[in-house]
Amino acid sequence: MWKIAGNWVIGVWRRSITQLPNYTITIFLFVVLVGCSSVDPVVKIGLVAPFEGAQRAVGYDVIYSARLAVREINQAGGIGGYRVALVALDDSGDPELARQTAVALAADPAVVAVLGHWLPETTAVAAPLYAQANLPFIHMGAPPFGPADPATLPADFVARYTAVTPFDEQPGPYAASTYAAFQQLWQALEQAEQQHGRLDRATVANLR
Repeated sequence: MWKIAGNWVIGVWRRSITQLPNYTITIFLFVVLVGCSSVDPVVKIGLVAPFEGAQRAVGYDVIYSARLAVREINQAGGIGGYRVALVALDDSGDPELARQTAVALAADPAVVAVLGHWLPETTAVAAPLYAQANLPFIHMGAPPFGPADPATLPADFVARYTAVTPFDEQPGPYAASTYAAFQQLWQALEQAEQQHGRLDRATVANLR
């Protein structure tokens, strides 16, 4: 099985999230569907990262790369006539919340792949649940999608990344690998649609 593994735009605003109450269990849902046509079919991509807690800087870093990648693919016409929606959930770096987010994504048949969880302890809990649901999962935060020096990023990428942030923020160590993972995912989704004439969880999972 293939291992790798919106027009709502709800940004991750640093000020608003940090001012929210600290609930025991909080799941933030962000859906990005850029350039959507109401008659186009939609596929969902899950993104799970720590948007709260001690590791929330990782979440802020990756959400903008994900938002940029989704905006670009939809502006280019989507994938085989499908528009892409990004469903981003917070696991706060907590294994139990990671388990809950994995269960929620697996229960939605429109989700065809997931990228996450950036931390070893949350990935270890979530990965088997994705496998059980035959939901392709891209393990983020480790090679080949680990951290990289932001100083080495091309100026064009930095400008495009900054343009989708609310406060002209600069990319961090996980920005490049997140964007790269989405580019690989787009290629895989295109292949699945071309091979099977449709795009869903089964066709993506059956890629060889």
